[in-house]
Amino acid sequence: MIILVKQRLEPLTNVAEALAALIGSGVVRTFKDPDDPTHPDPFRVPATTRGIEVICDDDKAGYAKAGFYAAGFEVPTATGAAHDPGDIDPVTITLTPAKEDSLQDYPIGIGPGAIMAAKALCGAYVTRPIGSNGDSYIGDDPETSIQVSCNKADIPRVKGGFFAAHFKAA
Repeated sequence: MIILVKQRLEPLTNVAEALAALIGSGVVRTFKDPDDPTHPDPFRVPATTRGIEVICDDDKAGYAKAGFYAAGFEVPTATGAAHDPGDIDPVTITLTPAKEDSLQDYPIGIGPGAIMAAKALCGAYVTRPIGSNGDSYIGDDPETSIQVSCNKADIPRVKGGFFAAHFKAA
């Protein structure tokens, strides 16, 4: 299913970390490039609408929509609902930047990138709310580390999502 992602609270230029995290976690896929199959495209720019198009399996569209929405973007495409799996053997994971601070690796900065990825993954139910306020992450300095919670079975998806956004589990 192709879904449209548009600006809402966040400008569309800030979508990279949310998109990377959702691709890395398996919620969203990349488009196959028929001209260069070794370099798939993470999104397409539609000719008629301001936004980007992303692709996902039909059964994951609701999760993709919820993830982008939680990260501050609008998704006007109609999708099925995203089902909250609830807490099942929750664990806490500490994440740190995997690369040096650069515009190429962290287009909106390390801290904002960590927060954007955390919001997207929590919205898509890959991670679970954490802390007394039920936030998507906890940590006083997102530039150096954040902590997220997830169900034990989702650890590989969480690590994959954050790895794609240039963060590693410490």
